[in-house]
Amino acid sequence: MDPQHIEVVNWTRDTRFQVIDTGLDPLRVDRQVLKVSRDGDRFIDVPGHAPGWTIVGARSGNTSSHPKPPKPRAVNGALLERARAVCPKDASYEPVEYVCRDGRCLLLLSGFKPEPDGPPEEATWTLDGRVRGPLCSIVVQGKKLTLLSAADDGSSVEVLPASYRFWGGMAVRGGFVPVIEFSRTQPGYMVLADTAGVVVDGSQPYPVRFGPSAEDALALAPTVQAFTQAHITWGLERWKDAADLSFAWRLARVEDSLVLQVEVNDERVVPHGTGTGVHSDHLELTLWQERGWSGPRPEKRKLGVLFGAGGEVEVRDWTEKANVMLPFLQGTWRERPQGYEVTLVLPWADLGLTNPVTRVGFVMAVSDADARGKQETLMEQLGGLNLWSEYPPTILEYSGDFFHSMN
Repeated sequence: MDPQHIEVVNWTRDTRFQVIDTGLDPLRVDRQVLKVSRDGDRFIDVPGHAPGWTIVGARSGNTSSHPKPPKPRAVNGALLERARAVCPKDASYEPVEYVCRDGRCLLLLSGFKPEPDGPPEEATWTLDGRVRGPLCSIVVQGKKLTLLSAADDGSSVEVLPASYRFWGGMAVRGGFVPVIEFSRTQPGYMVLADTAGVVVDGSQPYPVRFGPSAEDALALAPTVQAFTQAHITWGLERWKDAADLSFAWRLARVEDSLVLQVEVNDERVVPHGTGTGVHSDHLELTLWQERGWSGPRPEKRKLGVLFGAGGEVEVRDWTEKANVMLPFLQGTWRERPQGYEVTLVLPWADLGLTNPVTRVGFVMAVSDADARGKQETLMEQLGGLNLWSEYPPTILEYSGDFFHSMN
């Protein structure tokens, strides 16, 4: 950082032990600033903190309390026969639990059969409080039965007060870990983290929340922050610290439009004057619709967001070498004591996105130009947007979206 200070940034994604998808990015950024002692023999830890953001939504309340799960129902012979016909044929399945609420039911079955000559611990359905598999999970809606392939990897299931937690084997030392979690209080839904008031370091994935208005939707949206050298993609030698350039953003959906709100810390704000706008403070947004590995190659759309007089925002199409005005994309900006804020409304039909829109690739970049005529630093994040119809998503929508993105 300077002759007396160094900055150590660890940027990690723990996929070995944080197996369950909580709906939020498991990325972690740890920043430590060290100062050289006067005698030069050691480093002294300097307290450092992330910037304080003003656009962060209201902090979520206590999420540890859950509604009581519905009481299990008896599985009649006709339903059990139909369920066994849907389950894999490699075992004879018996019901573990069957619960219903709001017209959607979840039926869990186990095909575990103890070996007659096996050890004593193999003679029971349960192992460490978990029901053994093979497992079969079915959503029941009226007369329709849908097999949930999302739990295929589960070798046992733990029945918790508010959820079913499926456990499966992994390569690390042959251990077993939780791999997926379904709700008991909302049968047929995933169990994901609350997003209101949450601040995260990454956006892969990022759950786009819905609301009747931009204010309501953004209040539910998680805030993604970038404030370290790990986020600098160009001009690192000219970046000083988080006060020089850092940013946080939230994204939400209102009807068929995306609403983006960005807060930027910038010691000197340089609005757009003349020319292309590259050498003034601006945002660069790149979006593309993800269609899975077997689908056609996605077409990327890059937008340049420039800051004009009177709080007006000018959006230009910067795809490849284009520089075309896009007057149908609306937005505002305003200066604040430590930088500026931007709000954009982006109808996805005008962005080239086609229904159904479920997954969108997304790059959010902020460009800093402390002097007119010179772009100095670029800070960005790469992410993926999940546009589920509700949150938490149903297991069917979640698993369908997941396999759509993987195949």
